[in-house]
Amino acid sequence: GVSTQSYPSSLMGSIALLRQTYLDGDWYKRSGHKKMKNLSLEAWNENATLPQFFRVRDRFEILRADKIAKEFGVTYVYLGNGDEYMRLDAIRKTGAALVIPVDFPAAFDVQDPFDAMQANLADMKHWELAPTNLAVVSNNEIPFAITSKSDPKLFWENLKLSIQYGLDEKEALKALTLTPAVFLGMDKELGSLDNGKLANFIICDENVFIGNGVILENWTLGERN
Repeated sequence: GVSTQSYPSSLMGSIALLRQTYLDGDWYKRSGHKKMKNLSLEAWNENATLPQFFRVRDRFEILRADKIAKEFGVTYVYLGNGDEYMRLDAIRKTGAALVIPVDFPAAFDVQDPFDAMQANLADMKHWELAPTNLAVVSNNEIPFAITSKSDPKLFWENLKLSIQYGLDEKEALKALTLTPAVFLGMDKELGSLDNGKLANFIICDENVFIGNGVILENWTLGERN
């Protein structure tokens, strides 16, 4: 649209607008198209068959969005925030798949006693447990992919830290290759080295997950770069 309004800005308003859009789209598909022409609702319905990714700010929003998904019979893949371990049982029961960043909080500077007093227990526990998030999600058999949407310079460092905290290397590789392809419905073309698939891969001089491996070659669509 072309509206300059910022509404809705509240969580309640955003949820109401999303639910209303689903209802409007369903109405337009059934009978509304006979009464009016609405390009936005047409696009909404045409895109409904594409993979649906839902960005959330914390673990609670996964549970809220899951209620909307079940109400309207849709499936979301949630782009999480790295705190899924805090509500793991509830998230697992949703049957949802996750895309998780490896973005960990920095250590607190507590040299100044006043600053130390301001650090609360919840934040300190998250600093301690955040690197375990991927391992915990994997061990509970929740489908997940790993994203580098956070600071790319810290991606490998944080990924190695996740492996040190229990993430299996094979699961890490799968979450970077095959699982993203599955989420996109492209696993027949991408995600693994199989006959007939697009040849996208790297060659390293050693294990990049635990050592200081160097990428020697990068192949895209069967072409060496």
